[in-house]
Amino acid sequence: MFAGQMPWSARSWHSLAVSAAVAALVVPAPAVHTASVHKGAGAQPILRQVSYRGYSFEVPGSWPVIDLTRHPRDCVRFDRHAVYLGAPGRNESCPSRLVGTTEAIVIQPAAARAPQSSVENPVSRRIRVAAPRIRVTATFDSDPTQIYQILASAFLPAPIIQAPNPVGAVARHGVAKPARRRHGAARAGKTARAARMTAPALPAQIANYQGLGFDTCTAPSAAYMQAWMRLTRYRALGIYIGGSDEACAQPNLTPGWLRGEAAAGWHFLPMYVGPQAAFGELSLTPGRQGRAAALDAVAQAERLGLGPGTPIYYDMEAYLPDQSGAALRLESAWTTTLHALGYSSGIYSSSASGIADLARQYSSHKYAMPDVIYDALWNGGQNTKDSVYQAGEWVNHQRVHQFAGNVIQTFGGDTINIDQDFMNVGLPMPGGTSQASPAVIQSDGVVDVFYRGSDSKLWYVRYAPGSGWASPVALAGSVESAPTTVNRGPGHVDVFYKGPGGDLW
Repeated sequence: MFAGQMPWSARSWHSLAVSAAVAALVVPAPAVHTASVHKGAGAQPILRQVSYRGYSFEVPGSWPVIDLTRHPRDCVRFDRHAVYLGAPGRNESCPSRLVGTTEAIVIQPAAARAPQSSVENPVSRRIRVAAPRIRVTATFDSDPTQIYQILASAFLPAPIIQAPNPVGAVARHGVAKPARRRHGAARAGKTARAARMTAPALPAQIANYQGLGFDTCTAPSAAYMQAWMRLTRYRALGIYIGGSDEACAQPNLTPGWLRGEAAAGWHFLPMYVGPQAAFGELSLTPGRQGRAAALDAVAQAERLGLGPGTPIYYDMEAYLPDQSGAALRLESAWTTTLHALGYSSGIYSSSASGIADLARQYSSHKYAMPDVIYDALWNGGQNTKDSVYQAGEWVNHQRVHQFAGNVIQTFGGDTINIDQDFMNVGLPMPGGTSQASPAVIQSDGVVDVFYRGSDSKLWYVRYAPGSGWASPVALAGSVESAPTTVNRGPGHVDVFYKGPGGDLW
């Protein structure tokens, strides 16, 4: 993350800092053929032909073509123009502070008989194409036309534009989806329904922790995570789950990786980097942008298996004072929409801009406040103190402090460029309880648990061998006593509890 005080230069800084390194990496793979083609005269761009696994793409001649099979440690970055050939490496060497996207494309191998599909997410500014032998991921800044042209040059289908659809959250809470937006070059199509998760969602407790953590641009491999668990005091990790300005590829970040690392004892800070005030991306309706970002973030959280109640942190990099009002309106809509979808809200920003603005508005009731504040103040303090906070602001285990940035550390031979965090997060979980509660064990090993939650509702949670614990489900409100259960045989459980007015239910 970029926490400096000159955010208006962040994009150009990222591009210039690596220009010399990029030039050294423009090497074709054995199966790749490139040639420059002059297209017309005058202002017409010079195009390069890039062939890969039977497809020929015409890309701008100025873009570097990077062979990831020869350079598996190279960081796949979406904040600069480039063509990447091959699968991103499991141990990419990425700077910690990348934010922002432009036109870039990754073309990697796929099964020979893969069915064709082409989908654009207009909120996250991602286009994903599947075809026989290849899989393509492309990003764009504000206009996808150049990406459309590159895809068309290889005779790949134009993308169908699909609005984010957090199926589980909408089913639970009935929050309407945003309208689908169409580009002229795209085909119309119905919004596809997200696949239902085969495993129960991870409990929101994986986002609670008190102690040291770190965040980095791309999720580390399982091997790196194991080494750092064994050799460091870090137990929490910031992960980017999506957003229009997510600058790094995430080859490791899958539901299986997340579930495995949670089982190993890691806790998480799920981050979403949407439109940035510093880049002039906030529109005249930032509230609408905040709502769209929240819908997309929950869809990504569901895809990864992050359960209801989990805080999702909007990464709003440092911005100038004239952007304060727009940033606050976006963040307020983000928080309101996440709450409506059953998730908790977090905001990451610089102490001198975003955090100071939120702290000043904490008691005004003009904007919805996040449940957790994530403060970038690089003072080295392993605590959650900051002079911008007033008394009573985010005091109930609701703070994270990023106390250092761009730190390179090596443990067990595994090097990562990180930002360092001190985390003090202990949000109350949906349906939590400290009471002893009855459970029924079925003959197949399934365990049914019923209890009175901290919100006084009747809650139910199930354990199934091989799947683990499912997310708790509220069954009834206003329960005035702990329930009791009677097992009447396989699949039949009677639950008794005292309801309002002293009646037995």
